[in-house]
Amino acid sequence: MRVSRIAEGIDAKKSAAISSVHRIFRACIASLGLLAATLAGAAEPLKPEAIYVQRLDAPSPHWLILNDPNYSGNMDSKIYLIDADRNHTLGMLSAGGWRNAVEYSLDFKTIYSPETYYERGTRGQRADVLSFYDVATLSVLGEVKIPPKRGSGATLRAYSGRSDDGRFVYVFNMTPAMSVSVIDVTQRTVTAEITTDGCAMVYPSGDRSFLSLCGNGRIRQTVLNNNGEVTATRFTDRFFDPNQDPLTEKATRLTGDWFFVTFHGAVHQVEASDAGVRVLPSWPLLDEQQLAGGWRPGGPHFLASHHSGLLYVGMNRGGPDSHKKPGEEIWVINVAAKKRQQVVTPPSPVTQLAVSSDDKPLLAAASEGPEIYLFDALDGTPKGSLSAPILGAGVLQFVDVR
Repeated sequence: MRVSRIAEGIDAKKSAAISSVHRIFRACIASLGLLAATLAGAAEPLKPEAIYVQRLDAPSPHWLILNDPNYSGNMDSKIYLIDADRNHTLGMLSAGGWRNAVEYSLDFKTIYSPETYYERGTRGQRADVLSFYDVATLSVLGEVKIPPKRGSGATLRAYSGRSDDGRFVYVFNMTPAMSVSVIDVTQRTVTAEITTDGCAMVYPSGDRSFLSLCGNGRIRQTVLNNNGEVTATRFTDRFFDPNQDPLTEKATRLTGDWFFVTFHGAVHQVEASDAGVRVLPSWPLLDEQQLAGGWRPGGPHFLASHHSGLLYVGMNRGGPDSHKKPGEEIWVINVAAKKRQQVVTPPSPVTQLAVSSDDKPLLAAASEGPEIYLFDALDGTPKGSLSAPILGAGVLQFVDVR
């Protein structure tokens, strides 16, 4: 009997405990319900996010186009548009494989980008196009299919060009046969593919002509009609020795003339227009002491210019055949006087040069790593730096909006 009463007592205590837990649980549920009702009444309904496209302001001559070949993944190269005054990236374009450089309309409202794609990313059917981008929104406007043989290799400026009046874009091809595709950007059509017979690259020389460098020491000029078809071909006399002192393809255009520099530092000025081509006498960039000291021009694109009559040349002390070695110094050359007037020393060797076209120009010099140095192009004063791709920048192009 005593054991029975003890068991009954335990059961009673259990029942009381369970009832207490139930009461607490019901109280919590009631409190949570009250809290939820209160929050529901206080919270505003979620509003859908408005999707919009940020439009860019009017372009500045200090806007810099950075062509990124994306060395770690060449089939996904990019184009960055950067405001160099603010160190601010304005936008980016994905530009297919093996980035070189872009062309653009005279008013900088449209970018023309030669691009290469493969059906399976890195293999399959190849498609080459000239893509059209709206600068204000960096959105695609369309494309023109071009012959699938666009030349591309090192990050060089002269793989494409644009006629001086803005109507035609020229794209250099190499299969290894050499030719140039001509695209009418107003009609958005390919007007011709012109064989250049062993003469390489594209250097526009007027509204209806362009130059190419030939392996025998001459320059070829191709002349077009208004339909973008070839009407004449002209050749200069042989003016450099490709065996003794080759001409590099890294050229810069200054007040309509093209300036080329040889491996040993001879400067060649080429006057060119639709009417014809004239090669002026060359002159030395280096004296005998500088040559003996190993100074040579070098870098992926070591030459730039400003309309005030200045050349900017990346120079290294690597001696003969160092034309691919980055520049330890940037020499500023007065073209009229044919002599050096200043030396700019960047913090580390540089590969690519570009100078803005305004009267307060910036000199941009890309390092081998993730930095682009900026200088006042007239007095060499450092003006800070910009971020670049981690493995280095490709061709630099300041926007010319004069």
